[in-house]
Amino acid sequence: MTKMIGDFAFRVLCALALTAICGSAQTRDDLLTGFRTVPREAQPRVWWHWMNANVTKVGIEKDLNWFQRVGIGGFMNFDGAGFVPRVVEKPLIYMTPEWKNAFRFAMAKADTLGLETAVAASPGWSETGGPWVKPEDGMKKYVWSETWVQGGRRFSGKLAHPPTATGVFQNKKGGSGFSAATNLPEYYKDTRVFAYRVDAKAQSQAELAIQARTGWRSAERGHAVRW
Repeated sequence: MTKMIGDFAFRVLCALALTAICGSAQTRDDLLTGFRTVPREAQPRVWWHWMNANVTKVGIEKDLNWFQRVGIGGFMNFDGAGFVPRVVEKPLIYMTPEWKNAFRFAMAKADTLGLETAVAASPGWSETGGPWVKPEDGMKKYVWSETWVQGGRRFSGKLAHPPTATGVFQNKKGGSGFSAATNLPEYYKDTRVFAYRVDAKAQSQAELAIQARTGWRSAERGHAVRW
């Protein structure tokens, strides 16, 4: 009886081993086939930049045909500008009728080629920023000011007005990509006023700014700085 059970177990184990070996071989074949002919869902996607209106239907068609030919499965369309020079004879300015026509052509062409499409809506860039977006609907930053008063008594006066400059921080104008821009629109709206007790040795924002500038100058001269 013991021998029969042993033989049976051996046969079962052999069958399992053979199945596992055959399954591994099948998996290897599938992997090899997948590497040689990558399925659409596993193909890479790329960023497809339309920079500074340098767009033509001829260029669109060549790009998309190349994407499909080399095994790219789709793209993220991005419309930007920056400091890229204009090189086409007739630039297609973002959101003009000509641009929309070219964009519609690109999406239809991509569909016929089986390419997955997406559009980047990057804050401050093409789709969510621009002169067509009103300042009150655009991106904003928090700014602040401070007014020091003597505690323990009623205050009656005007608080210092926070900066209103359009830029990356406080009263710094401009920023990356539009440092040289002029006549930028401004938008300001009060939000909150906070009053809190400070230590007698606390320093104001203006004093800290002076120390910071002095510290940087000292550091540039090679002097050790210690607050």
